[in-house]
Amino acid sequence: MLRPGFLLVYFCLCCHALACAQQGGQKNTRVQFSGGLNAYAGIYTSSGIAGRNQPNPFGLSGAVTLTLPGGVSLPFSAVLGNQGASFRQPFNQFGMSPTYKWATAHAGYRNVSFSPFTLAGHTFLGGGVELNPGMLRIGAVYGRFNKAISSTLTDPDVIPAFRRTGYAVKVGYGKPGNYVDLVMLRARDDTNSIDRLQISPEKFTAPAENMVIGLTSRLLLIKHVLVEADLAASSYTRDMSAAEVQAEGKNPLFRLAGKLITPRLSTQLTQATQAALGYQGKWGSVKFQYKRIDPNFQTMGAYYFQSDIQSYTGNLTLNLLKGKARLAGSYGKQFDNLAQNKNARTGRSVGSLMVSLNPDPAFGLDLSLSNYGLSQRAGLRPLIDTLRIAQNNLSATANLRYSVFDKDYSHIFTLTGSHQQLSDLNANTAVQTENNSQNANLGYFLQANQSGFGANLMLSYTQTSLPTVGEDKDKLKFYGPTLGSNYAFFKKKITTSVNVSYLVNKQAEVTGKVLTATANAGYQLAKKQTVSINLNYLKSDTGVQSEKFNEFRGNISYGISF
Repeated sequence: MLRPGFLLVYFCLCCHALACAQQGGQKNTRVQFSGGLNAYAGIYTSSGIAGRNQPNPFGLSGAVTLTLPGGVSLPFSAVLGNQGASFRQPFNQFGMSPTYKWATAHAGYRNVSFSPFTLAGHTFLGGGVELNPGMLRIGAVYGRFNKAISSTLTDPDVIPAFRRTGYAVKVGYGKPGNYVDLVMLRARDDTNSIDRLQISPEKFTAPAENMVIGLTSRLLLIKHVLVEADLAASSYTRDMSAAEVQAEGKNPLFRLAGKLITPRLSTQLTQATQAALGYQGKWGSVKFQYKRIDPNFQTMGAYYFQSDIQSYTGNLTLNLLKGKARLAGSYGKQFDNLAQNKNARTGRSVGSLMVSLNPDPAFGLDLSLSNYGLSQRAGLRPLIDTLRIAQNNLSATANLRYSVFDKDYSHIFTLTGSHQQLSDLNANTAVQTENNSQNANLGYFLQANQSGFGANLMLSYTQTSLPTVGEDKDKLKFYGPTLGSNYAFFKKKITTSVNVSYLVNKQAEVTGKVLTATANAGYQLAKKQTVSINLNYLKSDTGVQSEKFNEFRGNISYGISF
């Protein structure tokens, strides 16, 4: 039986969708159904290991989408079989954001973003509007950001949480891609939403309050020059029951926060800034970025922030040889311990370089190089050499491709190689951490343009040197071929494909082998009806007798779409 609440929501959705369709002149004014049903049956056998599936799986599965006038889609899916049953529908969290001309309304469960450091995608239950008449940019939302959760005797492990409500407003000027917005967010916990007396000491949760004022902009100062800026100041009270204090100091942000909220001993004022200056032209682009986020910076309008960081990044892109060559590179540095209250300061450096050459449509070469460095230096205390982190991670990849096209066939050859190396600059820990690996792949792909026949062959080789490995014979190696083919016949009503791979792995004196084979076939009975057969065989022999096993899976299914 349908619940009255569900019927009410459904009726409101239909009325609203019809109104939007009439006002916006949309062509779709009918309720539509689409989806499909699938019946399947299979067989599973194994030897050497305990079965990882039922011997004879079978069942029914289906997915239906109900499309209401105005474009509102409601998806449903269900599975019923001897492996279990499930049903999914979208009404646990439902919301809508209808748009008419320059106005957008939000209702229900929504996640809206006003700026990266204020309201940044946090899901809330409530409503709001965004209005963009001409150059004016106005937005406002209000709702519940967290629901109340209480510990009970039947479920004492639940982490309690207060009911949190809040609002955010935005006022700005400009167009998308060239604007300035001023944003404010304020949210607080309801201290009466849960029984705090029943909270155990180890799961004590204090009610919190937050106010954030931010500025976000994307400005095209002159032709090809773009300036981006996101700034925010957050006043976060971690315990609303803490004693009140007087907001003092020369900082105007402190004085403003003291007028808008009640400062307490648990209140902390933090700031976040990120800015970029870029230039883009026919020859390429250049961009410089800066970011600084104070320690413990938080906003109730976002789920997570990486705080206590400061970084500088530069990016350069060049288009050369009339577009036949492209060069892109970047370099950046990042460090923490901005308040100088940690035992150590960690610094990171990241550099990358990419070169792409395409002198001819049939030939291409791509090269990429990246380097990631990590180091530490003393903070409040001297660093012990045996514990100091100093590492360098180098990665290099090269990809070569060559194609031959004619009237009947297409031939594509690829060769890819990569090298990764972790170097530990601390001699005391290098023996336990340093490692490197190399990989090479040679591929050939054939496609018949008329008959639909295709084939591919791939040869792969991977070698890894682990920290405990000293001699070449002890390196871990993987190598083997993969062969595949596909063909469609009877006017493409029947499609088939076969793939076989054989992988050998060696380490020390142990050799293992894994054989995998799959075969698939499908037949189109009618325009919307298909029958398919899938077979899979796995033979694994890692070189250890207790890990040797075989598996076979077979499945036949019938599907109909509507």
